[in-house]
Amino acid sequence: MKKLSKTLFFLICGLLIPLNYVFTSYEETVKTFSSEEVNLDKYEELNSEIIEVLENYHYTKKKYPSLKDDVLKDFIEKLDPNRSIFLESEFDLFINKEKNTDPYNHKLSIENALNIFNLYKSRYEERYQLQKDLLKKINLIDLKQNKKIYRDQTKNLRVNDLFSLNLLWEDILTNDVIQLSLNGNDLSQTSKKLNKRLDSQLHYFNQTKTQDIFDLYFNSIASSYGPHTAYMSPKRSEDFDIDMKLSLEGIGALLTTDGMYTSISSLVPGGPAEKSNKLKANDKIIGVAQENEEILTDIIGWRIDDVVQLIRGPKNTKVKLEIIPSTSLDESQTKVIEITRNIVMLEDQAANKRILNIKNEDKEIKVGVIELPAFYMDFDAYQKRQYNYRSSSKDVKNLIKSLKKEGVEGLIIDLRNNGGGSLMEANALAHLFLGGGVKVQVKTSRGNIHSLGERRGFQFYDGPLVVLVNRFSASASEILAGAIQDYNRGLVLGTDTFGKGTVQRVENISEGQLKFTESKFYRVSGKSTQNKGISPDIYLPTSIDSEDFGENKLTGALGYDVISKVKVKNFNLINISKQTLASNHLVRAQKSILFNHYEQIKKWRKTQKEDLFLDLNIDKRREKKEKMELELLTIENKTRKKLGLPSFETYSDFLEREEQAEKPDLDEEILFEAANVLSDLIKESYNPVISMNRAG
Repeated sequence: MKKLSKTLFFLICGLLIPLNYVFTSYEETVKTFSSEEVNLDKYEELNSEIIEVLENYHYTKKKYPSLKDDVLKDFIEKLDPNRSIFLESEFDLFINKEKNTDPYNHKLSIENALNIFNLYKSRYEERYQLQKDLLKKINLIDLKQNKKIYRDQTKNLRVNDLFSLNLLWEDILTNDVIQLSLNGNDLSQTSKKLNKRLDSQLHYFNQTKTQDIFDLYFNSIASSYGPHTAYMSPKRSEDFDIDMKLSLEGIGALLTTDGMYTSISSLVPGGPAEKSNKLKANDKIIGVAQENEEILTDIIGWRIDDVVQLIRGPKNTKVKLEIIPSTSLDESQTKVIEITRNIVMLEDQAANKRILNIKNEDKEIKVGVIELPAFYMDFDAYQKRQYNYRSSSKDVKNLIKSLKKEGVEGLIIDLRNNGGGSLMEANALAHLFLGGGVKVQVKTSRGNIHSLGERRGFQFYDGPLVVLVNRFSASASEILAGAIQDYNRGLVLGTDTFGKGTVQRVENISEGQLKFTESKFYRVSGKSTQNKGISPDIYLPTSIDSEDFGENKLTGALGYDVISKVKVKNFNLINISKQTLASNHLVRAQKSILFNHYEQIKKWRKTQKEDLFLDLNIDKRREKKEKMELELLTIENKTRKKLGLPSFETYSDFLEREEQAEKPDLDEEILFEAANVLSDLIKESYNPVISMNRAG
């Protein structure tokens, strides 16, 4: 294929604008890498080492040749997630070339990856230049086209020719102009912002080092074994160690990227972001500024490491973030928030208690609630054999002791949004409610199965018990909830949980570390929590759309399976029919203004999600946006009227609802409904087991 040089003509606002562009072909980027440019021997050895560790020790025991094609596909998708750089024919060429390569000739695979990146680099620069040239004549860009583009560019099909690729770049820029215009910018402001964004993206892209390319390629090898397997370079290993010690100075949020946007993956329990209640999972960060800076730095398209460095900073300093909230109608709807950085300590994740007084017909029942954000443990103090080391099980035990003294008649363990933590702590917490016996089974990569749990022991708490979970309850939370359910010791309420039933190990290698799945855990019933999670005894309403989250949404996640069950004690404490409890709940739920409101919102959002495309017509976009805003405002105001709250006059007022002190709280409503279910259980059927240590 020869270098393709064309004069392309764009019909913009009825005028022909001639733009000359030269596109680079794949053949032109193929080169022989000299030792002065790249130390291929070093990376070939590291590549071989990573594969050897994963083949021998990863739970799946997959052999690399069966994954080789998937590795390169993943590398290309990581480079070009929006499918706006490579042609379909080039993608096929890359894969076919790799198929014809000896699977253990790592040098050729590495060279292939480098050549693909070289083409990516050339195309990236070509896209930059085309979009910069278009912005010089921004007033001539047609914002009223009869065209659409995908709302989520990752759903794009790759185009078949360079001319179509060129048009796609134009469409992407047109969409950016429309979004900024709908956000209140005139064309001059829009041009300035987009020029700055493009320059910033190119600046950070040009800082890409050879090591970064190899990190990406090695992570493609790792992720082909599963979503919780990753290669960590020496720098990333250092960050990982900091995160594990929970002493990271920052906002307490885990970030992810799709190649364009940096998003909130999850919030660290007890961290500044969670405490602020200003950030949520799936919010997109598009701008960052320090507290003394007036102008936010546009970070769209930045590498995630650079974004982390910009957000991270000393405690008690402030950082400004421009975000697209996960609840936004479209990407033109942004807001700026400010968070004070701090150090996330064990104390910030500590369990806490409260008491709810629930009226059940003519009787008032006192219910204790223990909220547990994480399964934490001070490993350093534990390893030093310090008697008073801090842990979640010790804290929960003390809280139960206090609640007993206050005369509670039942207990709720609130594990909502608890992503897990120490396996030892999951066992220790289950022991408080179950006494002796197996709590969880663990199957290693060698196929060995062993049980975790003390042979003997007494229940520290033997009263009526409910475990409250949601879609973000994972790992250790699922072990505890599953054990309570399998022993028939209490009720599990909420939604299906996340479904992470694997254990990871971190192994030092010659350059950095390798985190990989080593074991899989199973309930005493023999069922895996992997992929399916825990299904509650009674489903409670939720604002979370479970279709968007969970282990089963992660590429390459291990599947669900079953092993032999373990014989355990059946406490038989749920003597009333679960169907009766569920029926009682449904009667209350149908009367709940908030539950009905959020069901409406979920249906409305599902309808919006079904629209996969964005119009490249600013009038249609504005009309659709105003219609959606009116629909959402109407739903909200109808609910507020039922609650006796003042209506929002405008959609802008509604957007500031997070700051409204009287804002209805769904999470609180769910907690009270869990307490109602527990009060039904206490009133109708609970027969406590006689325990030697009931008084605690």
